[in-house]
Amino acid sequence: MNPPRPDERLVSRRALFTRLTGNGRHGAVLGITAAAGSGKSTLMAQLYQLLEEGGTRTCWLSLDEDDDGAAAFAIYFLSALSAGDVPMAQQELASLRASPVRDFDSLFDALVQRLSTLRTDTAIFLDDFQHIRDARVLRFLNKLIAHLPRTLRLVIGSRSSLPLDLARLRVADELVEIDQDDLNFDRQQAVDFLKRYHELELTPVDLDTLLATTEGWPTGLQLAALALRRHRGPARELINSFSGHDKDLTSYLVESVLRTQPEGVRKFLLRTAPLRRMSAELCQATSGHPNSAEMLIHLERSHLFVIPLDRNGQWYRYHHLFAEFLQDEIRRSDPAAYQAVCDAAVQWCERNGQTTEAIQYALDGSRYDKASDLIADHGPRVSQHHGDHYTVLDWMRRLPEQYHGRRPEIALSHAWSRAFSRDTGRAMQLAEQVLLKLRDEAGGGWNLSDAERQRMRLWARVVQAVGQACADEIDECLERSTELRARLPESEPFLIASICNCLSYCRLVRREFDRSAAEAADAYAHGHRAGAVFATAMADFLHGLASVESGRLRDAQQCAQRTEESARAAGPSQVYVAGLSGLISAEIAIQRCDFAKARGSVAIGRAFAAIFGPVEPLVVAMRTEARVLAADGQLDAARQVLMQGQDTALSIGQSRLYLSLAIEEATLQLIAGDIAGAQATAQRAGLRERLQSPRASGVDRWLRDSLSLLEARLALAEGHAAPAVRRLTSLQQARNAEEHGGLPLAIRAVRALALWQCERHADAARELDRALSAAAPESHAYPLASAGIGLLPVLDAIAGRRTQLGIGGEMEARLKLHDRLCSVLRGDEPEAPSARAGAVESGVTEALTPREIELLRLVQTGLANRQLADTLLVSEGTVKWHLHNIYSKIGVRSRTAAAARARDLRLI
Repeated sequence: MNPPRPDERLVSRRALFTRLTGNGRHGAVLGITAAAGSGKSTLMAQLYQLLEEGGTRTCWLSLDEDDDGAAAFAIYFLSALSAGDVPMAQQELASLRASPVRDFDSLFDALVQRLSTLRTDTAIFLDDFQHIRDARVLRFLNKLIAHLPRTLRLVIGSRSSLPLDLARLRVADELVEIDQDDLNFDRQQAVDFLKRYHELELTPVDLDTLLATTEGWPTGLQLAALALRRHRGPARELINSFSGHDKDLTSYLVESVLRTQPEGVRKFLLRTAPLRRMSAELCQATSGHPNSAEMLIHLERSHLFVIPLDRNGQWYRYHHLFAEFLQDEIRRSDPAAYQAVCDAAVQWCERNGQTTEAIQYALDGSRYDKASDLIADHGPRVSQHHGDHYTVLDWMRRLPEQYHGRRPEIALSHAWSRAFSRDTGRAMQLAEQVLLKLRDEAGGGWNLSDAERQRMRLWARVVQAVGQACADEIDECLERSTELRARLPESEPFLIASICNCLSYCRLVRREFDRSAAEAADAYAHGHRAGAVFATAMADFLHGLASVESGRLRDAQQCAQRTEESARAAGPSQVYVAGLSGLISAEIAIQRCDFAKARGSVAIGRAFAAIFGPVEPLVVAMRTEARVLAADGQLDAARQVLMQGQDTALSIGQSRLYLSLAIEEATLQLIAGDIAGAQATAQRAGLRERLQSPRASGVDRWLRDSLSLLEARLALAEGHAAPAVRRLTSLQQARNAEEHGGLPLAIRAVRALALWQCERHADAARELDRALSAAAPESHAYPLASAGIGLLPVLDAIAGRRTQLGIGGEMEARLKLHDRLCSVLRGDEPEAPSARAGAVESGVTEALTPREIELLRLVQTGLANRQLADTLLVSEGTVKWHLHNIYSKIGVRSRTAAAARARDLRLI
């Protein structure tokens, strides 16, 4: 992701790319196709420097054969964008690194959409594109080219013709093409290059011969010049020995360079060839050279294809062409030496804590026993504690399959990462294979003690529970997890934390929010004891979601803050833990209609959701992003997010995800007043039919209730208010008069709207006032605002009956929420709510309800029972009933005593 550093002595190529920068097109494609060593990278590096100096945001990616796949290309492409500070890249990168098993067409489509909206001048450089043939990658780039904004330049270098759809750009004169003839040095360029870079001056005859032999090929001239500097005879003698077209000029010239080096340099080059990157200490360990730092400096100054990776000269790499030649050479001439270099690199990396690179070198050297031992020792922490599933899956791709079961830790780490990468079938299969081997009396060839064997059994069953959660097999996961929780010993805090997270997740999906929060708290405690940052962050995430769903937004905020604090100390897990924090923070902000704050977290949250196998994070992330877009008036963009999610759901067979996002899509359309669109969405997704189907009983409670609420919304929009009231009343009764949480509040708000349309204005005002009373302590605005602009007359009616203004506490919180809802529904940008809005302090043994505290504040103003009833929009009998409860709770017998006692307790 770093371009070659341009050398001031090199021949300037600016005359070639003025065609790109001077044609008046701000978004163009530059295609550079020529043979290896023709100067493509040098040209691109000079253009990169020019654009960077001119204020263009620049991103660079050099490709190789291992990048010819959707997963590898996506992660490096996003890494390049991230290094160039392109918005959204870091968040998408976080998800992809941990979840390479996913729908890449959807990912690439989302990238096209986002890149097509870039407003800052940006240039993306893709070098060595000849390695890319993957159909999904090419389809992505063709779409990007078709939707290229005027702010974006795409520069592609390749040794072969570009397999892209460029005809339209060519006809429109928006494609700049540079080929081999353009890159070959002419006579004057060759003179300048040899003199400035190598201090060589050839006779006109020798120069012409060299140009004819190399055909002006820049690397040919470079390597010939290196050979000439070592050659002791006449230059013509060496030049005339070049064979031109009938030999592999690259191999011939590189061999000439290598053979002319001193023995010490040649040995150093070969003994460092396998290294992916080089430091002085690592080179000394592999080559045995006592002055490796000086040797690296010498190689750089001698232009022996050494590229610095940092400004301090700590790390280098070889030019990939030179590295490939050197690696082939050492494998051919001394295979044992190649193995020795890899072995030494493994040992050095292990000693220096670079275990991941140690595993790479063990795999490079085909030391599969060593690699598998390292993966067994290191894999559990990478996959489970850090959540870095991409790395684990990449190891398994390179490790021969016969080693995958060499140790149970390898198979179980592999299974864990498969589960979280939405490959749950393979995860379950791997875990079952481990259990089968453990049942074998011989232990599957594993030399395990009884205690170790028992631990592996428990681990495998925990993996299966995780796989069931990720596959949305909630009932099965709950049964398995409950049984496992009872069996897991306290000496296994990580496994306990994982199972408690499974239990919390299942309870969350079943809408058992208190039990979900309790399990999450248990998971946090055990995860903290195990030192597993990712497990504790997941526990806080689930606890936060459960709190949001039950209307406890302040509790959710504490979970989000704790997760954010964990992210700062998470080390390798930092990006993943930060994503959890961002997702829950965005959800809380949405619930408070604080869309400005939500915009700052929603990108992290949505991208990170792709890491998880479970459905719930993806539902929350896509729903939250869509709500932000809809609040900004971008309904089409909001629907696009939700429809992409529905496509993902269909591709992975997740019906609950599909239904949840379809319900949200239709709801957003109704909020925006697009009744026909909502009807079409409901018809397309079969939402009404599903509710009426006998199979509806198999849908979980939340989906049933959500479908029923949507049906009421549709009936109301279609002018059928009375049936809507009946349906909503049934919904309320079925939920046992729940007051708090998003769904109960939304049901009340829509019912108030339906009552208003039935001309039952007083009933509508009372219904909405109850919702305001329940929502005000937490500033829980979104469920009420989701009823739509039709709620404004009801809010105005409530305001008209408020005869006591300026009262603090609960009444003040309710009035603030009232004003906020009016602002949101009218399209104004309301002030951000306080995180402690409506907070109540109570020192009584049996806590007073928010409604009771509000009544006490009104009582101290001297209002009579009839006035209290009018203000609270309730009957006089209800006021007396509330007063009776208050008296019994705080131990008084009169209104005056109750007010005095409440002041003593600092309730009012």
